[in-house]
Amino acid sequence: MYKMSDEEFYQVYGRMPRKNKNKKKKVKVYWGRISIAAVVLIIAIVGIVKIAGAVSGKSKKGKDAKSAVTSSADKKGDDYYAAPENKENDVVYDGIELTVCIDAAHGGFDKGTLGEDDRLEKNDTLKIAEALKEYLESCGVKVIMTRTDDRYISVEERCKIANDNGADLFVSIHRSSSEIEGSDTHGFEAWIHTSKPEADKLFAEKIMARLQDVGISENRGVRAGYPNDNTSNYKINQLTVMPSVLLDMGYLTSSIDNQLLEASLEPYARAIGNAIINGANELGVTDENGARLLEGQLLSNKPAPVEKPTETESAPDESSESDDSSQSEYTDDTEYQYDDYQGYSEPETETDESVLTEDGMGYYTDPMMTE
Repeated sequence: MYKMSDEEFYQVYGRMPRKNKNKKKKVKVYWGRISIAAVVLIIAIVGIVKIAGAVSGKSKKGKDAKSAVTSSADKKGDDYYAAPENKENDVVYDGIELTVCIDAAHGGFDKGTLGEDDRLEKNDTLKIAEALKEYLESCGVKVIMTRTDDRYISVEERCKIANDNGADLFVSIHRSSSEIEGSDTHGFEAWIHTSKPEADKLFAEKIMARLQDVGISENRGVRAGYPNDNTSNYKINQLTVMPSVLLDMGYLTSSIDNQLLEASLEPYARAIGNAIINGANELGVTDENGARLLEGQLLSNKPAPVEKPTETESAPDESSESDDSSQSEYTDDTEYQYDDYQGYSEPETETDESVLTEDGMGYYTDPMMTE
């Protein structure tokens, strides 16, 4: 076969022939540059992830507590309830010239309401009261406790302790419960006198607001009177001369409320304590430094306490049977054998409505606790 020379190929095709040497061109790989680029890329990715996490966390913490914690069943399993992120911001107080009476509701044979896993209200109320006492005393507040151990004390005696010791505020700690099977009822609330005294309302609202800031399942608000009867009052709001607040710290029958209480007992105590101190300052009882401004005891402008009728008094006539709120607890046929807010009596015979405790003592759980 004839093979054209390069010159002949040029004359025919107008270009020089392409040479095919069948050799692959060797490509030089710059591994050092590739390694540096990989490291830079990894650092950039890590930085982006951290920035995104910080922005997300800041956004979560900045949310209003109400929108973050007022949901119910749809957040039951969230870690938020086991370890709330919102905590009470401590204020440094020292030497507050204020006297507060803390009432740990129930005690002794009166176990209060019963919660999940046989949890007893009387134990929780004492635990909360002691935490609140510790914080208030660390601020220099004088604290009066109605009970410091597991004993029964009548409502009248609790109120007398507060009145006789010149307390500026009476706070009664309770917990609620629901007997409705499968109920998701939960939340914190405060009760004051039906007349809605200015000071009582102020303390109650500040306490609820501070608790909400820490993190509660639901803010059920400040309520006046008595459950299902806004014309009656709890005894602690009737028989005390100073502002008084009955504070329900969640439901024993709610796993959400129980988890919150376990995780935030100290933050709750600080929140309540700071609300009390701030309220006293706003009412002019103390100045911003805690020095006493008010001479004498802080009194509520609610109606004067109603005296307990004596045993020698005649029974009310039939025409007044409908208005038995102040006398039913003193008769043998009382509607409630035991009601921590309205009083206690021990009927001679057991009724179908009584509740027997393990020690055989009969008592009534408050309607509010079983509604």
